[in-house]
Amino acid sequence: MAAVAVILIVIGVVFGVSRANSNASHTVETSTAASPGKSHNNGADDAGKDESDEEAKSCTALPDAILDTVKLSGESMVAKLELAAPSCKDARYEESDVRVTLKDDDGDVIAAAVYDFADKPITFASGEATVSLAFDINQYWRPVGQIDDDDVSVVWQSDAERDGNAAADVDGALGGANISNDDCEKYAQAALSTQLTHDKSDASDFYYTYTDQLSSKRFGMEIEGKSWTYTDIYRHFLKMQIKHPKALLIWAADYYNYTKHNHDADYYVILCGESFSDIKAAEAWCTRNGYGSADCIPVDLQ
Repeated sequence: MAAVAVILIVIGVVFGVSRANSNASHTVETSTAASPGKSHNNGADDAGKDESDEEAKSCTALPDAILDTVKLSGESMVAKLELAAPSCKDARYEESDVRVTLKDDDGDVIAAAVYDFADKPITFASGEATVSLAFDINQYWRPVGQIDDDDVSVVWQSDAERDGNAAADVDGALGGANISNDDCEKYAQAALSTQLTHDKSDASDFYYTYTDQLSSKRFGMEIEGKSWTYTDIYRHFLKMQIKHPKALLIWAADYYNYTKHNHDADYYVILCGESFSDIKAAEAWCTRNGYGSADCIPVDLQ
C-alpha cells in the first residue's frame, strides 16, 4: 500500500512538472511571436507615416509666378505674387538663394533680388500660394508709379548667387539680398535711358516756363566723396522722384539751355517737374522744400 502511494505521488509530480513546462513553453512562444510581429508592423507604419509626412511638408518645385499688385512702401517696392505649383499640393516651399526677377513686356529687368525662404517658408494650399516680396531702392529700376501690373513677367530661379545679406522686411514683405554689382550697373544704365525717353515729352513743357534743377550727375563724376556709378545716379533719381512725384530726368545735351554757352553738357539732370511763372517763384519753391541755392536752381530749357 505504501508502495502504491509512492508510485502515485511520483506520477503526480511528473505530471505536474510536465504540465507546468508545457504552459511555460506556450507563454514564451506566444510572447516571442507576438512581440516581434507587433514591433515590426508598428515600425513600418511609423516609418511610412513619417516619410509621407516629410514629403508633404516640403516642396522644391519651381512655381509659376504672376505679379498681382505692386506698391511703394517708404523707399522700397513691395510686390505681391500669386504662385502656382500643382506638385507642391499642401506643402511648404523652404528653398534658399532664390532669385526673383521682374521684367517688363520689352524684356527689361525692372526688379531683382535673392530671397531665403528657409526661415519664412511659403505655404501652398492645393498647389497655390501668395507671397509678398520687398525690393529695396538698390533692387528695382523703375518708379513704382510707372509699373503696369499687367505688363510684368516674373522669373523664378533657384541656386542664385547673392551679394551680401538680405535687406530688412518691409510691411510684412520678405526682404532680399542684392544681385551682383555688374548686373545692377547694367540694369541701372538701361533704366536711365528708359526714363529719359519716358520724360522727354513732359520736359518739353519747360521750354518757355521755369522749373527747378535738383541734380546734375555723370558717370565717373568725383563728387560727395565718391565716384558716381550708374547705380548711384539712378538711385538718386528714384529718391528725388519718391520725394517729388513730378520729378523728371533729362539729358542736358539735348537742351539749348545747357549747350548755348558751349559748356560740357553730358549730364543726367533731375528736374523737380513743377512749373513756375518766373525765377522768383522757382526760388521760393526751393526754399520751401529746404534746398539751398547750390542744390536747387531755376531753369528753363529753351
